[in-house]
Amino acid sequence: MSTSHERAERSVDLVLGLHCHQPVGNFPEVMESAYRDAYLPFIEHLERFERIKAVLHYTGPLWGFFRDEHPTFIARLRTLAAAGRVELLGGGFYEPILAVISEHDARLQLNRMRCFLREELRQDPLGAWLAERVWEPHLPALLHACGVQYVPIDDGHFHRVGYTSDELDGHYTTEHLGQSVGLFPISAELRYLIPFREVDEVIGYVRGQAEQRRRPLLSLVDDGEKLGVWPGTKRWVYEEGWLERFFRALTREARWLRTVTLREAFEERPSLGRVYLPTTSYFELGEWALPLAGIRRLEELKQLLGDQFRPFASQLAGGHWRGFLAKYPEADYVHKRVLEVSRRVRRMPMRSPDRARALDHILQAQSNDAYWHGLFGGVYLPHLRDAVWHHLLQAERLARGRAAHVQLADVDTDGRPEAVLRSPYWSLVVTPHEGGTLRELSSLELPFNFLNTIARRREAYHDQVAATDTERGEGARSIHDIRVAKQANLERYLVWDRGKRLGMVDRLLRDDATVERLAAQEPCELVELASAPYELERSGSGVTMKCDAVLPGNVHLTICKSLRLAEGGRTPCVELEVINTGSVRAKVRYASEFNLALLAGDAPDRRIEVPGRTLPDAHNAGTGCETDVRLVRFVNGWDRWTLEFEVSGDAQLWRYPVHTVNNSEAGFELVYQSTCVLFVWQYDLPPQQSWKALLNLRVQQTESA
Repeated sequence: MSTSHERAERSVDLVLGLHCHQPVGNFPEVMESAYRDAYLPFIEHLERFERIKAVLHYTGPLWGFFRDEHPTFIARLRTLAAAGRVELLGGGFYEPILAVISEHDARLQLNRMRCFLREELRQDPLGAWLAERVWEPHLPALLHACGVQYVPIDDGHFHRVGYTSDELDGHYTTEHLGQSVGLFPISAELRYLIPFREVDEVIGYVRGQAEQRRRPLLSLVDDGEKLGVWPGTKRWVYEEGWLERFFRALTREARWLRTVTLREAFEERPSLGRVYLPTTSYFELGEWALPLAGIRRLEELKQLLGDQFRPFASQLAGGHWRGFLAKYPEADYVHKRVLEVSRRVRRMPMRSPDRARALDHILQAQSNDAYWHGLFGGVYLPHLRDAVWHHLLQAERLARGRAAHVQLADVDTDGRPEAVLRSPYWSLVVTPHEGGTLRELSSLELPFNFLNTIARRREAYHDQVAATDTERGEGARSIHDIRVAKQANLERYLVWDRGKRLGMVDRLLRDDATVERLAAQEPCELVELASAPYELERSGSGVTMKCDAVLPGNVHLTICKSLRLAEGGRTPCVELEVINTGSVRAKVRYASEFNLALLAGDAPDRRIEVPGRTLPDAHNAGTGCETDVRLVRFVNGWDRWTLEFEVSGDAQLWRYPVHTVNNSEAGFELVYQSTCVLFVWQYDLPPQQSWKALLNLRVQQTESA
């Protein structure tokens, strides 16, 4: 057994780091709450304990928030940095996944953060934080070229290539094409211990490492939100004094336990050698990126191994971040649009006064949160998706030519061309191979994509929704262990869509179809057209698409629809035609469906209007049917705009809300995604006769609701 003197000689260097992040587009009150409950009290504690050092990373949206709302917070950080007590990490300014944006944009993101820290904090960062710790083998060349000398990365990455915990006493070196960067393993054990276990247990773990290894370096860089924002942690960490006790213990044990920055460890310790890591991230993200069947198989393995699972978890790769783009086509589509608009922005003349603004909008559109989903809402949160589309469309407007035009282009890079209609006012994208549907309906003037919604998909955690309650229980727990519902009876909203939520979707409805049955995804159609291939032709300022359908009773129809930008590119116009090409009469209910992302379901300043009537349940999350409709308006009083559909021929208006049940850091929650709107006509067509209808779409910007 080691003597106390021997133990003192076996000192431990501890990196205590926090990564603090709020996404582009998050609500100001959320950022203020996080500042008050986590970011500020941590710094207040750190200032009082002068022997403790920390590594801190704040993302661009937070730096902007601090600068505008709490400039003294930046001044306090600057003082700590000048005293050598805080190291500030660089990284992509708006927290993109560096591996999936262009090298040009990645360099801009990294350099913008470096310049900000130099100018505002008086510190030149040597290290960088990787969003979601997503690592791909080509990154060292990019990081090295941008002056990054080291990054913290999960120790599980090292375990996957055969390294044991005993070998992770410092930092390693990796390279790509001869350009190197240092890698610091983040301790998974400390991530699970801090702050959820008692301080004595944390110190006991660190002491055990000192007794087993010679002068180990233990690195923790973890979410700053777990110290005050995660459920129960504000009370546990600050009100009940966990952080106070932890800092006192670090001070008390300073004889053998020293807090250091990554910069100090990098400069004092030689590299432990060369390592090459695979494409990966932290274990939970790899699990979430899997398709549903893969997640369930992994869950079965966890149950089978029980307590023996965790030691082998790092050997199970799961998926990786790019898998989310296959899992959520809505995220994939906007990702490809951002790449496309980025290329156009880079082609703008260098002297253009709009180029710098357009580039900034593109960088903001790369904020990673809206592109994936795991424990947090991510892609299921409408306000985060809206922020991405807002900045994407702002950049597109600045890079756009003045003339309306039509082109065929593989927008989503799936090997099949879409039809793109563009003007200074609109960006419309049609997918002929998927039901001739409208994939994007973007107003550049607002800027807003009215089809920025998401389908209701079955998630693995949906199996747990019915078994939860609204009681949280006592104590601070990791959000990975929380299983509560923020609302009661969420299981009744567990409805999953058969396809994407798009616009201009053709429906041939059965006689027993109702709006309630459609909302429940019950069989309502005579034939499936939403995924059928349509023939496409360019026609002047628009496109025309056709599809043949055979209905029960030997009824043969041709569905024909045209989309064009009229009135100088200001007005999208949809012409619908159903032709009876057979020899028997056709009695059909035909509907054209639009899934409109209207952001708020029950807000008093958002409503649906049909002139001349008072609608029951007129908010966006209402359900209803109206007859003889020629005009319908969707009013957004908060953002001061109205979307108007002018309908030729008396139509029925069917509508129902689309809600998803999502996981979040506070438990399962219900989220309004969109309003499904169907214009429904019923007709009786003799053989070789046709029926037509027109839909004209207009956006009006208003002064008030």
